Amino acid sequence: MWRLILVSFAFLGWSFYELSGGADYRPSADSFQARALLDNQRPKQRPLRVNVIELAQDGTAQPDAEVTRTITSLHDLGLSMGQKVMLTLASAEGAAAPAPIELHLPTVKMTIPAQIPTTPEVAATAQLPAATDETLATSPDFRQVSGNSVNLRTGPGTRFDRITSLARGTKVIVLHNPGEGWIKLRVVDTDRIGWMADSMVTLASD
Repeated sequence: MWRLILVSFAFLGWSFYELSGGADYRPSADSFQARALLDNQRPKQRPLRVNVIELAQDGTAQPDAEVTRTITSLHDLGLSMGQKVMLTLASAEGAAAPAPIELHLPTVKMTIPAQIPTTPEVAATAQLPAATDETLATSPDFRQVSGNSVNLRTGPGTRFDRITSLARGTKVIVLHNPGEGWIKLRVVDTDRIGWMADSMVTLASD
């Protein structure tokens, strides 16, 4: 019985081998075997003979600075930072010379001016903030208390402590108005500084 099993497996293997093409088997174009063969193939780098000409910083060729080398990539040149070279193909004598290729390695240059030139426009722009501050300093925002007895507090809100109470008509100067319903002010008569609700003061009458 076991002999029959071995003969059957051998016959099946031989049949599969012959049906698949035998010794002339080649994978089809869209088969996994063909794709695997293509993925494993990598193009080989071919060496190239070039003329390497060193250039000065102004782009002119340096005397006696031309050598012929065989390279497979630009890394074989071993250039340093800031070095400039020009490459030409080392073609056969009499052939048309190809266009040269210039290689410029990046360089970092930083120039800091000793002094920024002053122009009338820049000087006028620089003087604008000072003129604005002077105008604000000479034109204070005068207000007067509009309530009968309004509390002056240490901060913008009723949770802050009360400093004093101001009567109607007390003149104050607005120091800061953040636009949140409370303003920081100074009492003209006593020079006390505190916060008061914006709705409790009005423009001072002359």
